[in-house]
Amino acid sequence: MINKVLIIGLLALFSLTSTAQKSVFRNLIWEQAAELAEKEGKIVLVDAMRKPMNEQAKQTMAKTERDIFKVKEVADFVREKTIAIKIDMSSESGKAFAPKLVMNMYPTYGFFMPNGDILGVVSPYALAQEPRKLIEKGEEVLKAAAVKRSNNRAIVFEELSLEGAVKKGEKEGKLVFIDAYTSWCQPCVMMAKNIFTLDRVADFYNEHFINVKLDFGQDKTLAERFKVSGYPSFIFVNGKGKAVYVAGGYTEADEFIGYGQTALEKAKGIVFETGTWSQALEKAKAENKYIFMDCYTSWCGPCKMLAKDVFTDSQAADFFNEHFVNVKFDMEKGEGKMLKEKFEVKAFPTLNFINGDGELVHCTVGAPDLAGLLAEGQAVLDGKGLVALTKAYEAGNREPDFITSYLEALGNAYKEAEAEKVCVDYFVTLDKAKLHEKAYWDLFAKYVKDVDADVFAYVYENRETLCQSIGEKEVKGKIRTVWMIGANRFVTGKGEEAVLDEKGFKRYCKRLMKADVMGKAEIVEDAKMYNAEKLGDWKTYIDLGDAKLKAGKVGDMILYNWGLRVNRMCKDAALRERAAAWFERAVEACKKREAEGTEGMMSFRPYFEKLASDLQKPMQK
Repeated sequence: MINKVLIIGLLALFSLTSTAQKSVFRNLIWEQAAELAEKEGKIVLVDAMRKPMNEQAKQTMAKTERDIFKVKEVADFVREKTIAIKIDMSSESGKAFAPKLVMNMYPTYGFFMPNGDILGVVSPYALAQEPRKLIEKGEEVLKAAAVKRSNNRAIVFEELSLEGAVKKGEKEGKLVFIDAYTSWCQPCVMMAKNIFTLDRVADFYNEHFINVKLDFGQDKTLAERFKVSGYPSFIFVNGKGKAVYVAGGYTEADEFIGYGQTALEKAKGIVFETGTWSQALEKAKAENKYIFMDCYTSWCGPCKMLAKDVFTDSQAADFFNEHFVNVKFDMEKGEGKMLKEKFEVKAFPTLNFINGDGELVHCTVGAPDLAGLLAEGQAVLDGKGLVALTKAYEAGNREPDFITSYLEALGNAYKEAEAEKVCVDYFVTLDKAKLHEKAYWDLFAKYVKDVDADVFAYVYENRETLCQSIGEKEVKGKIRTVWMIGANRFVTGKGEEAVLDEKGFKRYCKRLMKADVMGKAEIVEDAKMYNAEKLGDWKTYIDLGDAKLKAGKVGDMILYNWGLRVNRMCKDAALRERAAAWFERAVEACKKREAEGTEGMMSFRPYFEKLASDLQKPMQK
């Protein structure tokens, strides 16, 4: 008689063996598995494979599966935590399921959310050697699934072209975030499924950016424009359509939010300190940096343009925030008044570069473009600022390249008189015949304005041969300009202290009329009007204007500028009335040209109408 205890033991062992070997996979299609997983709060495990082509392959596949799931802990994990199914990828249902694999190769074991989002994959061949890796991967994806279940918002991508997004971003004062992807990029899809769908990512990007998805694989010009070669790429673009920051690759949430934060910081452009001048000096000295000072006024158009379009550029921000302590002062308010006097600021914007001891090392006047601004800053770092160049000049450096650089620096600093003196002195050391070479002619043309300079005398005396080597229009135009500037130098002082050197002016006019100069009579007439304006002699100014208008020598732009001057400075009502008549007649002329269809693209009619009205009113105090 068989021992009952032995029978019971054998039955128990058979039961355990059967349980371990019983397939963990259910006979369900994807839709059924997904529905059941949703109901039970589980994930779906899919054995994505291709049906064996022969008996040997079938046996190999079966052995691999037995090797994996004969480990009780693995089988139990799959039964408890997943709804496991098999899908033959060669079948019609397999082909329909394939996109959910997001370009992962099969055979593979894939973990999925019930909505079809892939959570991760693991190779069956790796599992055959180490079955417990299925549990490791499973625990990992369960955490990811929990995160997905606790998030229900996603980045909202707008159906806009890049141009439309940039336009909207500029209007709303936001950057544009471009998710640059391609259809064949697996990490692009995974970013969309796993990162863009996280609440904190979505909330941050939806608040701060205009978000668009653009297929760079379809539009190669975009890839070239932004110099993108890898995907996904994340491009942050400002209201000018220029990238302020670019990152890329599959990125976890914290780092991805960090990309956006970096872009927002860069979009602020150059960071200007908000403290006092003394605090800026202390910081510059402590950090061993130069100070970059934007000297501006509230009414200055170029100042506003510089602040809006150049200082906000990411390249400017990177360069100036790294190398300088940046400050800006309104030259008409607070400490700006003192700094204006200290650094002799005479025009706006003036950009000063100052060392930690408060000494000016470089200066440029005007609103440079980005390349120009970067070049000015680099010159300072290279020890080639205006002050350094001046010291080198005073030490005797007269090399041609140095002189060219020095003259350019003086010109940019609005030091026209100094630039002219350096240029004139330089030509004293040269054979004047070099003026027939374009490089030397350009220096003369740009900086020399003194009709009495020896180098100008040479140009005038040799004008015919210079016309042949340089060009008639350029040479004769420069000669006329110098004579014209000379005619305007006989009024000294300002306001009530203005005085005209009448004898000197008459002698100059006689000299000019004897010279071979284009439009010399017109130069004299214009100089007389200039003198009258500087002396505040508005009767003479308007008398001369009447004569020129009667002769038909006045263009609309010149006339408009006359009117602005009279309206701004002339207080005499009768004289203002006479000037108003200029613009009443000009309005009628505009109307006639409009009726004939001969008016140009730019009509001064509305400006003339306003001036006519303003001049008939008492001058505003």
